[in-house]
Amino acid sequence: MFKAKPREKGSGEIIKLSDLFDKYRKTLVAPQATVVNVFCEVVKDLLGFEVKKTAVKYSTDSKILSIQGGGPLKSEIKLNEQDILNHIKGRLGDKSGPEKIL
Repeated sequence: MFKAKPREKGSGEIIKLSDLFDKYRKTLVAPQATVVNVFCEVVKDLLGFEVKKTAVKYSTDSKILSIQGGGPLKSEIKLNEQDILNHIKGRLGDKSGPEKIL
């Protein structure tokens, strides 16, 4: 006869929905287009500037974002580089986020 395994006693805690995806956020790496899209969203949210997706390049191997654009835009992004990178890593996870902006 088949015997069911006894259930392990859970802690009874409610788990946040966002915490359920932490496993995937830590193991999977976001593709290049996703990183570029998130970068453009973060820059718009934080700085109020709209960056065209065609002006941003991302190297998945070196984890470097490069921007092709005017000087004032690049300067403003460079001044807020760490804050932008933190927001991107918050949305994509540490493994998928870029490490430097050029």
